[in-house]
Parts: sequence; C-alpha cells; structure tokens
Amino acid sequence: MAPCGFLCGSESMKFWRAGAFGALVLAGCASQQTLVPQIQQGESEGKKTVTVAPASAACSRPQCPVLAAAWSAAKPAQAVLTVGLPHQAAEVTGADFHLGGGQAVRVRSRSRAEAAALGYPATAFDVPLRLVDQIAYTPRSWVRVHTADGRSVDETLNSGEERSKAVEAMSYFVTAVESASGQVANPDSSRGGLMDRLGGGK
Repeated sequence: MAPCGFLCGSESMKFWRAGAFGALVLAGCASQQTLVPQIQQGESEGKKTVTVAPASAACSRPQCPVLAAAWSAAKPAQAVLTVGLPHQAAEVTGADFHLGGGQAVRVRSRSRAEAAALGYPATAFDVPLRLVDQIAYTPRSWVRVHTADGRSVDETLNSGEERSKAVEAMSYFVTAVESASGQVANPDSSRGGLMDRLGGGK
C-alpha cells in the first residue's frame, strides 16, 4: 500500500478543518485589533495621547467616508477628528453629523494637526470630545461630507440595527480616552458613570 503522507482520510479532513477554523479565528482577532486605539506617552511633554486608525461608514460604494480620531491630555476636552473620502480628488472641507432625532453638528474648524496620509483627501478638524462620544453612542446617525468642488456625500454611521466600523472605532477610542484621563468624555451622556463604561460598575 502506498504511503498517504502526514495524515490519511478522515484524519486529514479533521486536521484541515481545524486549521481553517484557526485561521478564521485569527483573522477575526486581527480585524478587531485594528479598531483598538493605541495609548502612548507624548514625546515632548510626556502627555498621554490616544489615536484610532481610519474606519469606514456603513456603505459599500468606493466613495465611503472614513473617520479617524486623536486625543491628547494637553487638551483633554478636545479631539482631532479626521474625515476622509476615498476615490475622489476634491479636498474635504467639512462634515455635518446628524445625530438622533434632529440634532445636526456642523464640523468646519480645521485643526493645526496634520491629517494622516491616507492616499486620498482627508482633513483634520478640532471638535469637542463629547461630539466623538455622540458619534460613538447615538443610536441613529449619519454623516454628510462636503468637498471643495461643491459636492457632498451622505452615508449612514448607525442605522439603529447596524453600527458601522467608524462607530465601533469611535467607541473604542472614547473608552481609551476615558481610561487615560479618568474623566467622562461627555458629562451629558446617559450611558452611566465612568466605572460603568469601563466595566467596573456593578
């Protein structure tokens, strides 16, 4: 009888299935890790900083808005929110965040901080940290991104049934900022106290 190698028949199939399952688990972990903000000490003044990589709204078309965020203990009530728009050439000039029933927040204040080099137009804006908290936790929300050529792109952030990757990323970001600062990002939020949000409440 010819040798069958490392494993034969059903044993080989079991080994293959186990390997495939392990690869899927690792892929899921890797995907989740891309949303976890990195907390690090600032290089110049020793101030803590939190950043989160760009993540997309809930859409499938190429021109899908992306959001990224950064925070520094030097300005604890402020965040730098980067808004990007792939597959187009015009500069991003602003964004309108529609949160819940009727609240709309216009974002136009450009930050002195440079937007990350994403390979497509992206602009960094100074925003209150509480706005990032609202983006992360408002049950129904969408964004309108404005560009220098007079156009705009509307996309869903949170439909109430589906949370976009951008919303998930902002929720990780807010939790990391609250952990780093020891303060709540949005005192007006109904999400409970800091310990509840960080998993320490009863």
